[in-house]
Amino acid sequence: MNRSRLSIAAACVAALLIGGCASLGGMAPEDPQRAAEVASFKPVQPERWTLSNGLTVLYLQDNELPIVTGKLFIRGGSLWATDVPTGSVSAMGDQMRQGGAGALSADALDNELEKLAASVSSTMSQEFGAVAFASLSSDFDRVFSIFSDVALNPRFEPDRLMLWKGQSLESIRRRKEDPSTVASVAFMQLVYGTSPYGRVAVEGDVAAISRDVLMKLHERLVRPDGAILVVTGRVSREQVERAVERHFGSWRARGSQLPPAPPVNFTPKPGVYFITLPFSQATVQMGQLGVPRLTPDYPQIDIFNEVFGSSGFGSRLMVRVRTELGLSYGIYGGIAPGVAKGTNSVFLQTKADSVYPAIDESIGVLSALQSAPPTDQEVQEKKEAIRNSYVFNFDSPADIVARLAKLELLKYPADYDQTYLPKIEAVSPPEVSEVARNRWDPSQFVIVVVGNEKALQGLEQQMKQGNSPLSKFDLKKLRFESAIVGQ
Repeated sequence: MNRSRLSIAAACVAALLIGGCASLGGMAPEDPQRAAEVASFKPVQPERWTLSNGLTVLYLQDNELPIVTGKLFIRGGSLWATDVPTGSVSAMGDQMRQGGAGALSADALDNELEKLAASVSSTMSQEFGAVAFASLSSDFDRVFSIFSDVALNPRFEPDRLMLWKGQSLESIRRRKEDPSTVASVAFMQLVYGTSPYGRVAVEGDVAAISRDVLMKLHERLVRPDGAILVVTGRVSREQVERAVERHFGSWRARGSQLPPAPPVNFTPKPGVYFITLPFSQATVQMGQLGVPRLTPDYPQIDIFNEVFGSSGFGSRLMVRVRTELGLSYGIYGGIAPGVAKGTNSVFLQTKADSVYPAIDESIGVLSALQSAPPTDQEVQEKKEAIRNSYVFNFDSPADIVARLAKLELLKYPADYDQTYLPKIEAVSPPEVSEVARNRWDPSQFVIVVVGNEKALQGLEQQMKQGNSPLSKFDLKKLRFESAIVGQ
């Protein structure tokens, strides 16, 4: 990652506030009380203005290198387009750039950007889309014009769409070759059901995506209402204002906000779901529906995740299941808050004859945290790890402004970054145990296992034992074709 002198200074200032530049020099903070001082660290704030059509602009000058970067964040994504073939919004995001734009054909656009040593990209996801550019300062006006056409005037050329469809179909056909993909797709479908959060594109969806579908989606989703444009680099505010007004000033507002994201009106059925595929090792993903973003206990959840399974070799899952018992090649787990409801999950890979003990021990790690809090030292180590990594959210001017835009887009509190670390510092070990008890219920787990017949037979036999935590679960055999999970 490139780091300017300004970004190093900003990171060091933040680190000094929380313990002597620990994140940069590797030294542990000696005075935990200093961590609270991070509240006084405020990254440099961009200049802000809003166009009459609702587009907000965040601008931050950075003269260190003769480069300008920018990104347009657009509210809305596939969660607001459930009436079109699954994958259509992702296709639209890709083809805004790849399918040509404005007066430039797809090939001409590629050639022009190559000649300018510039880049323009586009993407769309569940909640928002982004169109980005990077150029030399001397080429700002030309590249910004291309960037605006990619955002507002995509051509969606049929040849490029056909190429995308061919690549997507091949990717779908190869899903069965990756057990991690199979387990993840099956888990999401079993947990979210037919709701938009569990939808996965299959061959029929890709075949049904047309240029007309993309054009209509673009008209519906790409709108200035609530959109945020960030620009940083060696460029004056006057230049940016002129370019923005010229290319985005006439962008028509829709005059309405997007409705709330769709709810999750589905209750998963607990059980063990086995997908038989000829892999020498078994893959497991298990868990349940979780919480939305920013529940009151989100700092406690973050500490819980570090203790339980998201901190690599320092997590309890890794120490117990992999290091001490040798039951897994790799394992991680935690709570991932979502838009409406996220997921709590544990993912692991193990030998065919170790599926049951690996599952059993993973649940045992969770049960131990439910029964007793972690030690003070354990919690302090996780707090330190969070503190030492958090400053890198502000690694460069571009990172600072993009982060502000994304937090605003996703409706985070305005003081989120100023209050996060003090809230983390206030978390106590008993509160971590409360998260384990209140947010997890192994009796409601959906457990997906992908493996061969040997793994299936061993699991069936061990589940019949009366003292097994899985003895009350039904074991169902499922098939996997592209993404459809069925009996």
